[in-house]
Amino acid sequence: MVSRTTLKRRACWKRYFVASLAIGVALAISSCSEGVDSSITPDSSGKVNLDYENSLIVFPVDAYRISARDRSQILLAREVIMTTCMKKFGFIDDPNAAYPKAENRNFGVWNVDRVRQHGFRLIGEDAQSNKKHDEAGTWGDARYKCLASEKSKIDEVTPPDDLMNGGAAAEIAVKSLGMASETDAWKNAKGDWDKCISAAGLTPGRDAANAKWSSQQSFDLQARTDQQNPSKSDTAEGVRIATIEAECNQEVRLTQTLGDIQASYQLPLIKQNEAVLTELKKKSQNYVDAAEKLLKETQ
Repeated sequence: MVSRTTLKRRACWKRYFVASLAIGVALAISSCSEGVDSSITPDSSGKVNLDYENSLIVFPVDAYRISARDRSQILLAREVIMTTCMKKFGFIDDPNAAYPKAENRNFGVWNVDRVRQHGFRLIGEDAQSNKKHDEAGTWGDARYKCLASEKSKIDEVTPPDDLMNGGAAAEIAVKSLGMASETDAWKNAKGDWDKCISAAGLTPGRDAANAKWSSQQSFDLQARTDQQNPSKSDTAEGVRIATIEAECNQEVRLTQTLGDIQASYQLPLIKQNEAVLTELKKKSQNYVDAAEKLLKETQ
């Protein structure tokens, strides 16, 4: 049985170290997004930048908040602080292996090269250094002590929750998603992707809340698979299904099209809230700069 002390420690670690790295905002908020605001006229010059090499979707509003890349740098900086402390207790952990590599899957998988190698799994997901340790054992005791002794250093690179979660910029992301998803162009693009995967033998997800951007086959596979220790057959099937989904995403330009529609609604919202967003960016950048400074000095 897990002790109360261990549970408390896990809660503390999550507060400081756990963040969503498969950042698919649409999956989390589509069910509660706001509808179309008739007072907002979309600006067709709004576009997303698809960073294919890093599998990131860069929206206009991301310029004002802690981005996926920024988040990764902050997490790495915090882990560098912790692993440095852990050496005092005889534990040599790689801070770069503490978290999987971040990527955006707002509208499903779209990086064909990645999924051909990793399926639905993130790069580094199978190599997280913390998996090899027992949280309730000596490593856990040392980790807990380091969390306390290094708190001031950690706080210097750790934004408060409202900044880490995006503040006003996140609200704009949610609102723009809600407005974009009500348009005919959005629905047509999703329909094109559904037809593409259907032609390849897959079935569009039946659960609009949880499988909107995946096939039913991938939803069922991930539900039954042991994520910590997947079988070879499940891994191979994941690669096969993910490849079809990503190839169709590219073929119909799903992520680019939907991203651009959402971006077109973000621009007028950004204009309306520019003062607040500028202040948000200033506060957030302080922590990003602190994290990058620490990494530059220690790596």
